[in-house]
Amino acid sequence: MSRLDELFHKLLSGSCTQQEKQELYALLATPDHDADLQRLLDEAMVSDTSGKAVEDGRAQEILSIILQAQARPARRRSLYRTLRIPAAAAAVLALAYFGIRELRQPSAVDTLAAAKTAEQEILPAAEGAILTLGDGHSISLDSQSQGVIARQGGATVKLSGGALAYDNVQTGEATFNTLTTPRGRVFRVTLPDGSGVWLNAASRLRYPTRFDKSDRTVELDGEAYFEITPMANKPFRVKAGGKTEVLVLGTRFNVSAYGNDAQIAATLLQGKVSVNQRVLQPGEQARIEGTALRVLKADTLQVTAWRNGMFNFENADIREVMNQLERWYDIDVVFENGVPPLRFGGKMERGLTLQQITRILAISDVHCRLEGRKLIITP
Repeated sequence: MSRLDELFHKLLSGSCTQQEKQELYALLATPDHDADLQRLLDEAMVSDTSGKAVEDGRAQEILSIILQAQARPARRRSLYRTLRIPAAAAAVLALAYFGIRELRQPSAVDTLAAAKTAEQEILPAAEGAILTLGDGHSISLDSQSQGVIARQGGATVKLSGGALAYDNVQTGEATFNTLTTPRGRVFRVTLPDGSGVWLNAASRLRYPTRFDKSDRTVELDGEAYFEITPMANKPFRVKAGGKTEVLVLGTRFNVSAYGNDAQIAATLLQGKVSVNQRVLQPGEQARIEGTALRVLKADTLQVTAWRNGMFNFENADIREVMNQLERWYDIDVVFENGVPPLRFGGKMERGLTLQQITRILAISDVHCRLEGRKLIITP
């Protein structure tokens, strides 16, 4: 076994010292080891004898090696070939895993380059939203301080712990509020009944300041994660995308109803819901496309990844991936020569800048260039 092989496998097993890591990076810094690196990456990325995919911790280390080596333009094309593994693997490793320490601790050269382009850096989404009151008055929540921000029909609206909250009043005239998250913003609201709603970017939630005695209904466009307070004889309803109704009886679930997505999806994590009168069990997802409704087993970790600060692109096509990036980074994506038939797998942190994302995309052979806030996908 060569010294390169030895150090590489020690890195993956977690037994590599910092000094040995530096030795490994030094070996990778010369073109002489390109072929060996390709071989080692291929071996590490394929499924093992048990059929399991590369574990997160191992993949972190592999990706760290790739990013360390990526600075040399001569290697870039060969790395593309390394990552173009068979479709059965369903994963482009550069998109597959997170924890990219080298990406967050750039070299002196990277730091200098970043300083020159700092004005172009596009940051990930942050907390923020626009609250539209019943009288049509709008309040930007991005810059509001904690405390009471409005009073309506006996209800007090306040910001607390970075979230919107309502007093659960039983008297006074109910009015409707609308919470809107633009692209590049996310926010959380506690409804008058105590239910929590996490609103993803580019979403809108319309709800009353006081629920009536027999029903709790909200309207959603976009995506939200719900944790509903159980109330006997008072069901909770979500009207999603203007054509889907989710009937809830105390539960945790996710609804995605973006206008530019091909389908509406309601996923049940806990409890019981009915989607267009079709009852779901925990772990199931209802997908509505046109008038057709399908129920299938859901990957709940993938569905709720956005709530946990992650992108999960498992088996997502490039259009789905770019739709998410558009909403999260407030950008427009243009396919210069049609939409390529690419599918992805795996996950990444949502805290990365867009420039870091495009760097990883480049490693996985997705070529793009950034012009202002327009990301152009090229052949």
